[in-house]
Amino acid sequence: MPDPFCLYGPPFTLTGEEYFSDNTVGFQVAFGTPEDQQLVLAYEWYLNGTLMINEQGSSLAGKVYCGNHTVGVRVLSSEGWSGIKNHSFYTCKVPTGLELFGPDVINEGDSATYQVLRRFSDGTVEDLTSQYTFTVTGDASFSGNVLTTVKDDSSFSDKVVDILGTTSSGNTIGKGILVKNTTLFNSAVLVVDLFSDSSLNVIGLVDNAEISVSHQSVYTGNNFLPAAVSAENAYMLASDLMNGTNWRFEFNLAKLITEYPGTSDFVFYIKGRGASDQGLNGAFSLKTREAKMTMAGSAGNYVPSVVGGSTANYTNFNSFVVKGANGSYLEADLRNIIRFNYHVPTDTLTFTTAEQIVIADFDHLAVRYHWNQGSGQDLDIFVGFEQTGTPFDGIYVGFGGPNRTVPANTVPESDAYLWWASDNTGASGIEAVLVGMEKFIAAHPNSANIIEVGLYAIWFGTPGTGDFSIELVTYKGGTMQLVGTNFVNDGGVQVSNDTIPLNTMKRKQANGTIVDYYKLGSLAYNKTTKTATLNLNSIIDEGL
Repeated sequence: MPDPFCLYGPPFTLTGEEYFSDNTVGFQVAFGTPEDQQLVLAYEWYLNGTLMINEQGSSLAGKVYCGNHTVGVRVLSSEGWSGIKNHSFYTCKVPTGLELFGPDVINEGDSATYQVLRRFSDGTVEDLTSQYTFTVTGDASFSGNVLTTVKDDSSFSDKVVDILGTTSSGNTIGKGILVKNTTLFNSAVLVVDLFSDSSLNVIGLVDNAEISVSHQSVYTGNNFLPAAVSAENAYMLASDLMNGTNWRFEFNLAKLITEYPGTSDFVFYIKGRGASDQGLNGAFSLKTREAKMTMAGSAGNYVPSVVGGSTANYTNFNSFVVKGANGSYLEADLRNIIRFNYHVPTDTLTFTTAEQIVIADFDHLAVRYHWNQGSGQDLDIFVGFEQTGTPFDGIYVGFGGPNRTVPANTVPESDAYLWWASDNTGASGIEAVLVGMEKFIAAHPNSANIIEVGLYAIWFGTPGTGDFSIELVTYKGGTMQLVGTNFVNDGGVQVSNDTIPLNTMKRKQANGTIVDYYKLGSLAYNKTTKTATLNLNSIIDEGL
């Protein structure tokens, strides 16, 4: 074995490939200058530690059996032999690629190991991981070569993070990793169809106060919300009249869930009026998380649709629409058709349709609001005529109204069209209004055939549960007597008594107006049939 220690001599390097595709190899001794090379008196070549007797030049070429080998060379000068410089190489083997090996998809909150592997034509693999330092951009971190992603419960979106391996010499290898969101929601779009009523003035809206577009409506002519976005990125879409009779609304659950992760319940309303009081049929369905909203057509002929996903929970429903369609799409002018509550944690959709209670012929009608201990302090009410075509439209009785009676200061009060008993400021109790429907009609024979009475409520004090109820009781004959904040009948016969549980968390503000109140619905009296219909907007109002 030659002496491995270097003596003085010209500096040189041993050059050649590390990998050869077959068994033919070649190496050279290189010097810094021609003068250095001229100082060399002799060369000795070694293969796998064995002196090659017949190789005495500055280069080596030949054939070597397939495998991994070491070639070495030393030079002789007037100063003696240099040390041996070695070079490892492989025959019948070439690299086919460098790979950052590890999963391309990982769930948020999970960990995965990554390696840098060099693959070769003979099927072998060389692990170069120890030569690399790993970094990542995004919600993740490396410990050595183990990547750990962050669990983000505030997001429902998948994310991409970029990982990078870098050697001490600056060579890099990297790739993008898809981090799958595990905060699952199953439903992406709510689709609602209304059938066979071309007369509707109908809107869709989201009721949650925390949503940026709360109580901003979509409807024909205002089909996108927000207006300047693609259908896929809208919160809501509305059709124009479809097939001459139908209407459609779409609500982007995926967008709402993603942007408002702290909201567990999203509440939606479809409200409207038609040409007449009548039943209304419709259907709704949920589209699964792969679904995206689309919009076909153009202004005047828009038709929302959905691509991707599948249909779940297709449900038909029956509701009721009140007359009065006049081209207005203001929420305050319209009545509830259907209310939806989507509960995110359980992927549950519930709904309530417009309440309709028909009351037979009567002489006296009392509207009573009831609340119990714990519901809230001092429920204030407003009751007034609406859309009758008379000067008394929009004049309400109740605390904060202009007078206890309509007309104002009626004497005796029992002759009034509306008579408010008085204010009940307690934590529980009754507050009532007597509706003199026959007196109103007799004084206004040319009024509309359907006489509407709007019903409103709001808490003066801090609401508790917000629960209260409205009772409509009618009588034939007898007289109505004021007893405290209530009206009772003396000598007559009760015709009907209907009580509906309701809820609002709205609280009266300084300088508030009727639009700040919870409008629970309206009483519609038909002059021809002498019957009244109670149309409730909803049983729950979430507004604060």
